[in-house]
Amino acid sequence: MSLSEVMNADFFSNLFTFVLSLQGKSTGMRLLFLSVFVLAANLLMAQDLVILHTNDMHSHLLGFAPEAEYTPLVNDSDCTLGGFSRIAGAIKSEKAKSADKLLVVDAGDFMMGTLFQSLESDSCFELNLMKKMGYDFVALGNHEFDFGSEAFARMVNKSKANGEIPQLLCANFKTSENVQPMADLFHNGSILPYSIIQKNGYKIGILGLIGSGADKIINSYHRVEFSNAIKVAKRTSKFLKQNEKVDLVVVLSHGGVERDKNGNWVGEDINLAKASPDIDIIIGAHTHTRLTEVLKAGNAVIVQTGCYGTSLGKVDVTFDAAHKPSVSYSLVPMDDRIDADREIQELIESRYADIERCALDGLDVKFNQPIFETSFDIKIDRRKPLESNLGLLVADAVYQYLNTTLGQNVDLCMVATSAIRNNIEKGSVGKQNVSDIFNIMPLGEGTDKVPGFSMGKIYITGSELKTVMELMLAFYPSKGGYSILYSGMKIDYDQSKGLFRKISRIEVGNEKDGFRAVSFSKRNESLYCLGASTKVLNLTSELRKRSFGLINVKPKHADGSVIKDQNWLIDTNLNKEGIQEAKEWHALFDFFRKMPDTNGNGIPDVPQLYRTKLNPIIETGK
Repeated sequence: MSLSEVMNADFFSNLFTFVLSLQGKSTGMRLLFLSVFVLAANLLMAQDLVILHTNDMHSHLLGFAPEAEYTPLVNDSDCTLGGFSRIAGAIKSEKAKSADKLLVVDAGDFMMGTLFQSLESDSCFELNLMKKMGYDFVALGNHEFDFGSEAFARMVNKSKANGEIPQLLCANFKTSENVQPMADLFHNGSILPYSIIQKNGYKIGILGLIGSGADKIINSYHRVEFSNAIKVAKRTSKFLKQNEKVDLVVVLSHGGVERDKNGNWVGEDINLAKASPDIDIIIGAHTHTRLTEVLKAGNAVIVQTGCYGTSLGKVDVTFDAAHKPSVSYSLVPMDDRIDADREIQELIESRYADIERCALDGLDVKFNQPIFETSFDIKIDRRKPLESNLGLLVADAVYQYLNTTLGQNVDLCMVATSAIRNNIEKGSVGKQNVSDIFNIMPLGEGTDKVPGFSMGKIYITGSELKTVMELMLAFYPSKGGYSILYSGMKIDYDQSKGLFRKISRIEVGNEKDGFRAVSFSKRNESLYCLGASTKVLNLTSELRKRSFGLINVKPKHADGSVIKDQNWLIDTNLNKEGIQEAKEWHALFDFFRKMPDTNGNGIPDVPQLYRTKLNPIIETGK
């Protein structure tokens, strides 16, 4: 089914059925509603411009979930959503209908989120693929800088050497720790602050922006600076309207919108629209917000598709005699009704062997091989992560991997909920492949260039452990999406008490071997081993700096000596040269693979233990 058919089928079917139901009415009334039907059809066909848009694709080249059930080239009513070949098919369908009216854009974070990201350092083919799909412009998001600005510049240059790429946009980039590689991209036009394009006789100015929230995330791990997005947008959009005389200003904003606690829409894109009267359309990103209708702020309309390519946004623009634009908007689900593009799908599938070689090396697994199966969904609730079955499963997996598989003898482990990006969906038959596992915790890359956050371990005193946990408990209630999950620990605390007074008791251990109490005395030099990702360990080691010297936690080796240069990585194979880094997603892979095969079909099954929400490790009011 074509894009226009998917969009309009339900509308026209319902309207036409209603007209037919008027057979008992007067001829005049029937003619009136028939006229409305024809007028609606004409309005849908009379747009002057069509903008198709995505955001936060995060390397989701294949539909999900589970990925094993994704069959884009077969119309078998599979329940998966997304996939680049479906998006390409929808773009091709609209191109055939709209021709020179069509503009295709993405608002950033096209990278990072699946095993395909592991190919970007060398083969760099996602941007080339997006150009083949029909994308004209792609804005930069924070995850484009996950490997650093120099690595991103190298990826862009390699992609251009491979073939054409969409025009990259970022109007408020200022500088980075690797100035010259990024500066070169602006000098040679690979990245532009804005661009002007003619479509169907209309002049469109389009610019990209990194919002302050995305900027802060980048600067938490790389020194990349951006100017104030609102100031840049206001200045640039005014220039485009007054000097370049464009008919339409479109902003690809990696800022976003979300609802506040009262259900009202708030966010950077709303502030941007109110402050910049020359902006007409804001295509948003970063917050993964699925807008089913436009938000209006200032003189602009704001749209956003959600994330991962599960929907394609369509903005129809019509100009009046004075060239003032009006828009209509819809979200098109990228489901099995879409006629996928075979060439794009075959290009994607041709990369499976590369992924097996560079990202799955040593795991003895094929890209499409089922690893485990589940009879129920396993999900994370960011509002209550400690009560979510996926959250506790992940923490258990890391704890068991570090202790049982790797023999690291950690007392407790921590997992950041922000690192958990996807759920486990049962789908039709419950089978899950390695991509479904990796997609749960896909972010980061180690010094070994293998995707995923690496893990390490440190030793801290009981007093330091209490300090860390007090901070986590103070942070958790209002920042559920950024809280910490735990395994190997019990805590008695009272949330109503003040900072550093909530915890009355901590025990470390497990149900099998028992728990032992932690001493909070500063005179007690007993050490407790904490296992976590390098991201969490970095945060722990920087508490002194982040608290302006008020808190001082010193990560140590087992002998009590202070760890220098963040040298805490876990080596999974001491017999092999270099450090074979342990990854969080490796822990999940190991955990699922070792589950019992309860139905005897040769595929491990998730125990019923994880079916329901489990009691949180932390108990309130003790």
